[in-house]
Amino acid sequence: MPRRAAQSRSRRTAAACVVAAAAVATPVVLHGAAAGDPAPAADTAPVAEQDATPTAAGVLFDDFDYTAHDDPRLRQNGWSVRGYGGGPGLPDAGWSAANVTFPAGEGGTVLNLEAATDGTEAGTVQAEVYTAERKFKEGTYAARVRFSDEPRTGPDGDEVVQTFFAINDLTAPMAPDYSEYDFEYLPNGGWGQRDHAMFATSWETYQPDPWLSDNESTVGAASHAGWRDLVLTIDDERIVYHIDGELFAEHGAYYLPERPMSINVNQWFIDLAPLEGFRVYDQQVDYVYYAGEESLSPQEVQDRVAALRSEGVSFRDTVG
Repeated sequence: MPRRAAQSRSRRTAAACVVAAAAVATPVVLHGAAAGDPAPAADTAPVAEQDATPTAAGVLFDDFDYTAHDDPRLRQNGWSVRGYGGGPGLPDAGWSAANVTFPAGEGGTVLNLEAATDGTEAGTVQAEVYTAERKFKEGTYAARVRFSDEPRTGPDGDEVVQTFFAINDLTAPMAPDYSEYDFEYLPNGGWGQRDHAMFATSWETYQPDPWLSDNESTVGAASHAGWRDLVLTIDDERIVYHIDGELFAEHGAYYLPERPMSINVNQWFIDLAPLEGFRVYDQQVDYVYYAGEESLSPQEVQDRVAALRSEGVSFRDTVG
């Protein structure tokens, strides 16, 4: 689900990808064309008290202390739960609000995104939650996410994508003001990867038909199953991705955003394996945190979140 650069920067028209096939902590970066190109996410946003250490641009924190997808506080706090069709993924697959639940998890409830299939596109249902307002730009985006290598039930093997990302809308094919920054985990491969792969992708723009993309992608060919601390920072020079406190990817100023974005999490299928039986995959999110116009280290994010929780704060939004 991947996308940006200022109009003053010279634009490239061909895709640019950086591929790393290595362990989680220290991916080896190779320059050249990627074997597979991550697909852009369909635009999903309709039109998306003080923090312990407040910033002029504001802070968003959500501990996902909700009861169900139709809990009125979810919408009051600025979240939308997807229930309409369309991309990314399989053309005839669906998206259901009922696939979003809030089971007990680490220290409270967590957001659970369920993607399920009977092996047919028509029998496939996916899940997505995103901010209704696009109001996030430079700053720090963070989430604690539990990725899954195997389905909760049923046979394993489908090409599923588990994500945390920021995005705005594509106003025209190859529009230079399109923006997207993604963490995308593929437990069963896809996009040219044969097995576990984590993609960190920064997009300048794309054209859906015929397909043409302009992005930079770093790929870690290793399992990322379990709880992972994801931190993405965007300043006026670069985009930096950290996983569990370790540098994972760094992309240049060419891909910086021109317009605000929404914050999104979803789970969906690239392709289905020829398997018998119904299968269900889970992705969980413990919290989401954003600090505008600040490039925080992973440890600073942890300290901010711990401070909010110690104050008993489960939700705060001061982003204008």
